[in-house]
Amino acid sequence: MAGIMAGRAISEAIETGNSSSLMNYEKEWKEKFGKEFEKQNLARKILARLDNGTVNKLFNSITPEIEEDISNKEDFDFHTSSILRLLGMKGSFNTMQALIGGEIKRLVQNKA
Repeated sequence: MAGIMAGRAISEAIETGNSSSLMNYEKEWKEKFGKEFEKQNLARKILARLDNGTVNKLFNSITPEIEEDISNKEDFDFHTSSILRLLGMKGSFNTMQALIGGEIKRLVQNKA
């Protein structure tokens, strides 16, 4: 999607000879994806704190039904909706158990 926006801005700049349309690309891009990147950054910070065992537990909680649902319904350009679906109601208990367990394990290791 961002590539299409960039292509349009470049095309307009070439056609009009006015490079200010390139600045419009940045504004449009930030309006469309800014919040998404903020959410992804938060998810990255949370996931970076997890140990490999916890990450494995999270991935093991993903059912084929959840995978199919995401494949059929989610938008590739907006990943946080997929993350939220992965952590949704069906898997929320297992997800929270893995996240909390991993965080407790990390805290205990840091105190030792």
